Amino acid sequence: MSINQKNLAEIRAEIARNHELLDRIHSVRQAVRGYTTVPADQRGAAAAPLRAMLAAAPGKRTFKLLAQGDSWFDYPPGTDLIDCLHSTHGHTITNLAVAGSTLNDEAYGPVPRELFGLPFGPLQSDDPSRIVELVHRIQQDRPQALLLSAGGNDIAGDEFFPFINNARSGLPPVNQEVLDGVVNGTFKTAYQYLIDTALQAAGGAFRMPVFTHGYDYPWPDGRGVFSFLGCKVGPWFDESFKRKNYPNQNADDLLVRRGVVAKFIDAVNTMLAGLAAQPAYAGKLFHVNLTGTLSGCADWANELHPGNAGFATLADKIDAALQANV
Repeated sequence: MSINQKNLAEIRAEIARNHELLDRIHSVRQAVRGYTTVPADQRGAAAAPLRAMLAAAPGKRTFKLLAQGDSWFDYPPGTDLIDCLHSTHGHTITNLAVAGSTLNDEAYGPVPRELFGLPFGPLQSDDPSRIVELVHRIQQDRPQALLLSAGGNDIAGDEFFPFINNARSGLPPVNQEVLDGVVNGTFKTAYQYLIDTALQAAGGAFRMPVFTHGYDYPWPDGRGVFSFLGCKVGPWFDESFKRKNYPNQNADDLLVRRGVVAKFIDAVNTMLAGLAAQPAYAGKLFHVNLTGTLSGCADWANELHPGNAGFATLADKIDAALQANV
């Protein structure tokens, strides 16, 4: 652990200082998202098909989970992985994810200031950090597993531009030196900090394996998200590709673009799989490789997010990993 990273003693001290505020944050979350923490047998008539499915599959278990992540766990325009794990597989999930989050945010940043309209105070330095919130919930909820989703926003949008070389430069499409430095340096360090701190928070009191994923291969075709206010969010890759002279005039052009982005997804997955393979994490950390699950452009709602059916298919793989390892 870096000298500048908060250790568990410092985190617990920050929890003590912010205990009341952290509980308020949780209360507001529950008011908005608390449906995901309701057990299947208490969900009313609408959950009858789910209960029937669970009853017909006695070997299938449901778990009490904690999730921290980005829009793959918190996607307001449609369903996301957490929605699917809750509604299709019956898990109860306390979800700390916030759409747009970077790995940097999740490891080192504060709890978002305007989370569901709840202001946190005048100074950024006074805000509790997300690692503190995560440890607080681990200690309060004692989840059976922790789900992490992070990294996509760190290399999407404006951040994507320096990762690729100009198509007219004669260089390989991906700036491999930049990619390796970010994924195997910055990303790996942040992920290890999140994972190690979470595992230390659970300690020997209860078993809480951690599950990561590394996304699937999107189609960088210029599609973004349109909110109900008509404001466009995204696209996340198209502008950088245009400025670096990668056209999108036909199917072959799009396949070239997708191949470039796939190298980023592969790098993240390889790094996370390498972490999970370390002896120190045996039985504690599991990586779910989602690449190659969604093959068609129609499986994606936009450049960064699958459609509802796509998220459901991906959630099936995460549930299978939970069934096998929790």
